[in-house]
Amino acid sequence: KPVIIAIKENISLLPGVEVVDVYLREYKYGVLASHILGYTGEIDQERLESDRYRDGYSGGDQIGLTGLEQYYENMLRGEKGSIIYEVDPLGKPVSIRQETPAEKGNDLYLTIDIDLQKVTEEILHSRIMEVREKTLKDSEEQYNVPGGAVVVLNAKNGEVLSMASFPTYDPGIFSGGISSGDWAYLNDPSNYYPLNNRAVMSYAPGSVFKVVTAYAGLEENIVSEYGRISCSGTWYGLGPDFPKSCWRKSGHGSLDMRGAIKNSCDTYFYEIGYGLYVKLKNAGELLQKYARDFGFGGVTGIDLPFEDEGRVADREWKKECFEDRVEYSVWFPGDTVNMAIGQGDLLVTPLQMALAYSTAANRGIQYEPHLVKEIKDPRGELFVESTIANWKEIDLNEHYLEIMEDGFEMVVSPGGTAAYTFRNFPINQIPIAGKTGTAEVAGKQDYAWFASYGPIGNPEYIIVVMLEEAGGGGSNASPIAEKIYRYLFGLD
Repeated sequence: KPVIIAIKENISLLPGVEVVDVYLREYKYGVLASHILGYTGEIDQERLESDRYRDGYSGGDQIGLTGLEQYYENMLRGEKGSIIYEVDPLGKPVSIRQETPAEKGNDLYLTIDIDLQKVTEEILHSRIMEVREKTLKDSEEQYNVPGGAVVVLNAKNGEVLSMASFPTYDPGIFSGGISSGDWAYLNDPSNYYPLNNRAVMSYAPGSVFKVVTAYAGLEENIVSEYGRISCSGTWYGLGPDFPKSCWRKSGHGSLDMRGAIKNSCDTYFYEIGYGLYVKLKNAGELLQKYARDFGFGGVTGIDLPFEDEGRVADREWKKECFEDRVEYSVWFPGDTVNMAIGQGDLLVTPLQMALAYSTAANRGIQYEPHLVKEIKDPRGELFVESTIANWKEIDLNEHYLEIMEDGFEMVVSPGGTAAYTFRNFPINQIPIAGKTGTAEVAGKQDYAWFASYGPIGNPEYIIVVMLEEAGGGGSNASPIAEKIYRYLFGLD
């Protein structure tokens, strides 16, 4: 600073010399929460010419390019300073006539619990390393697990308490301009694209989507609370030439709704999917309707850029997708049957899944997920209040949700698909509702999911886990959620 002051005071004696202030972000937590915070970089010409950046920006300015840095750029930016010089007849500065200091931008106060964020990221990273050492069933091939994501929401208001994506990166490497070597590393496919925020990317969900199918089946009277469906391991509902298998090849026997959720019986949900298609000859596209009610097929509204909408495929989508192959452009019963177990052309994000289970936990109250609690101006005065009021109510039958909740509780109880993971968890004192998912993806290993909330009766937290190419959700994804619940409830 003394050098800068001396230069400014003697600027008239230093022709061609100018002092320019450059403000750079400092990320004190390193890689922690990098996908939430985002990073900054120098504005390019295309952005300078866009409506958003046309006024008040100039070449060389640093702007937010991802994450909260981009979403709240106009709030974080502040005002530039200026200097008016007195010049001689040759245009040479001789003195400073007026100097207006720059003003700092507003401060964001986040919903993130930084300690929980650290724990979540550590648990996710550790589990991915563990699963990479495991082999597929009846094979010597190891799981790839290129990445994964975890979302933890406050069940009572939609606040994002932690959001982890792996692999991650240090946003500090962008301050002042990223090196070509670092940029090449971040974009090398062998490093699994650390810049991607997998919490808001789209994936096939598998059986965690059955939260939608179960509710739709009850609401549309395709199944009843105590009605039973028999599972032999193979389902012929589409005809003898189109058999479909349950994940348990030997079958589950006779199950009602609660048992079907506990065991994640595909046959039971095939029947619901087929029944929803047959009803009104699919005129109402009922499964798609309920999927959208639960928050799928559109952005959640979280205050982050680049959130995927996911995809709730329907007749119109299929018609457009296969416009050059008419024989594939028709929506068949099998399409709805596949969607009923979270397969087919359905794509969802981990954040959307968290919103869906939050909707079930709150009996139809749907809180918009958000990361910013409040914004204060440079003087510390409140500028923008919390977005907690952003919610809507979906008209859902509470009794049907209670039936489903019974099944979700059984998932983590003895005999359930996540029973082994929760064998030492005090589920009698802190009852957890959970659902496992194992999604098949063409050309890749299965994707592992676990969606949950707890405690039942007075839900405080929603936790969703997704691991790419990690096999079964019950064995490989649910342990992440169990460890996070232990931390949240002070059990370790």
